Parts: sequence; structure tokens; C-alpha cells
Amino acid sequence: MEQTAKKGNGLGIAGFVLGILAVVFSFIPLMGWLMWILAILALVFGLVGCFGNKKSKSIAFIAVILAIAAVCVNRFYTAPKVTKALKSGLEEVLKNVDQEKVNEAVQEIGDAVKEAAEETPAE
Repeated sequence: MEQTAKKGNGLGIAGFVLGILAVVFSFIPLMGWLMWILAILALVFGLVGCFGNKKSKSIAFIAVILAIAAVCVNRFYTAPKVTKALKSGLEEVLKNVDQEKVNEAVQEIGDAVKEAAEETPAE
């Protein structure tokens, strides 16, 4: 007796798994680079799975949707929060800068450059 192998959608399943991982990493700040890689792979595998396999397209279509959702979450939810946190942190640092110390440091650097220029013989 011959058994016929049931043909699945391997690329669609791979895209689905990568899409789920992309959505998970889209919520983690500073992991956006990994999210982009996973989302692009999920999108490619999902599209190939949609157009390559005539029978089971649903899992591949879900992979495409997950890839798009991951990019949207990263772009409109995580990225603005990171930008806001960085901006407020930078404002706090700049508010606490002592201008006199900065001027003294710049003056010392200028004096050191002048001394080094005087010590270097002219050609």
C-alpha cells in the first residue's frame, strides 16, 4: 500500500513563527533591528507561501499580517516611547550642566593646543 504524503505549507509556517517572534520583539525597546529582520523574513516567507501553495494559504496569509502588525507596533507604539524617554533624559542632563566648568575645560583644551603648537618646530 502506498501512502500519499500530505503536502503542507512549510514556508507559510516558517513565516508564521517568524511573524510571532517579530511581534514579540516589536514591544522590546532597542530590539527593533531584530524585529525588522524577523518581520522582513516573515513577510517574504508568507508571500511565497501564499503564492506557492494552492491548498493551504491561510497560515501564510497570517504570517504576512503578523509581519505588518510587528512593524506597526514598533513604529507607532515602541519607537515614540523610546524617543520620548531619550529626549527627557537628554533635557535633564543639559539642565544639570555647569556652564562655568564647561568654559574652564574649553579654556584648558585651548591652552594645551597652543602649547603643543609652540613646541612643534615649524618646517
